[in-house]
Amino acid sequence: MSDPILSVIVPVYNVEDYLDECLGSLASQTLKEMEILVVNDGTKDHSQDIIDRYVQRYPTLFLPLKKENGGLSSARNFALPQARGKYLAFLDSDDYVEKDYYGKIVSFAEEHGHDLVVADLEYFWEDGSRAPMRQPGLNRVNDSVQKSLFLSPLFSWNKLYRRDLFEELQLRYPEGLWYEDIPVTLAYFAACKSPGHCPVLGVHYRQRSSSIMGSSYNEKMNDIFTVFERVTASFKEKGLYAPFRQELEYLYIEHFLIYGAFRFLRTDHYRELMEKAFTFVRKEFPDYRKNPYISTFNRKNQLFLQTNNSLTKGFWHWYLTK
Repeated sequence: MSDPILSVIVPVYNVEDYLDECLGSLASQTLKEMEILVVNDGTKDHSQDIIDRYVQRYPTLFLPLKKENGGLSSARNFALPQARGKYLAFLDSDDYVEKDYYGKIVSFAEEHGHDLVVADLEYFWEDGSRAPMRQPGLNRVNDSVQKSLFLSPLFSWNKLYRRDLFEELQLRYPEGLWYEDIPVTLAYFAACKSPGHCPVLGVHYRQRSSSIMGSSYNEKMNDIFTVFERVTASFKEKGLYAPFRQELEYLYIEHFLIYGAFRFLRTDHYRELMEKAFTFVRKEFPDYRKNPYISTFNRKNQLFLQTNNSLTKGFWHWYLTK
C-alpha cells in the first residue's frame, strides 16, 4: 500500500464529550489519501471506546496508538516517528475541521510548492458564539511573508508542514511545559523556504471554561518565560536572532505585555508576574516601545500597552477581575 499524502496526529486525553465530533469530522474528509494517528495518552474516561468504534468502521484511515499519560507534547512526539505522509498536520481532540479542509490545504501546497501552509480558524464557545480569525499577521505588513508569519497565531493545528523538513530540523515538542507549540512553530517558520497562506476557514477551535489556559493562577504560567528563553537562545545559536530580531521583540510584547498580561492580571499573583514580565522584556528588548509592529495591534491593545506599567498593574487587576 502506498504512503498517504497526509498524516494527522490527534492526541487524546479525557475528551469523551468532544471526541466523536473531532473524529467524525476527520472521517468525513474529502481527501482520501490520508492517515489519522490517534494517540490515547493514558485517558481515564471512555475515549478509547470512541476510538475503537472509528477504527472498526475506518480501519485503513485511523491508526490507534496507546501510551502512558505524558501530556500533549509527549503524545505528539510518540506519534511522529510513525507518520508516513508527505505532509504533517496536528489537531486537538476537542476541536473539529470542515470536511474539505485538508483537501484544500494539501492541494494549495501541491499547486504552489509550499513547505508550510497556514490556514484561517474559528474560535467557538459553549454558548454557541463564534469568532473567525483571518490571520491578520499575514496581511503583508512588511515585504516578507516569512517574517509576517511571526505575527500570526503560533498554534500547531492550523498549519500544514512538509514532514521531511520537520524531520530534517529534528523538531519535537517540549515535554512538561505549557505553550509547547511556540518553539516548534517558530523554528519551522525560520527554516521554511516557501510559506503560504490559504484563506480557508477550516479549523474550529473550542474554547472551554475548564481549559488550563482559562484557569486562575497556576505555577505552570511561568513556563512562558522558560519557553521564550529557549527560543531566544536557539535563534542566537543558529544565527537567526539578527534577521528576526524585530519579530521576536513583537512576540515578547504580545506574550508578556498584552495577551500574557491579561492572563497574569486576572490572578492573585499579578504583582510578581507582571514585574517579572516587565523585567524579562526590558532585559532583552529595552526599546521595545519602538517596535514597528506595535501598529498592527488593534486600538484596544495599543491603549493597554501604553497604559500597562509597574504603577498601573493594580488598576488593571481590579478592572479585569471586577
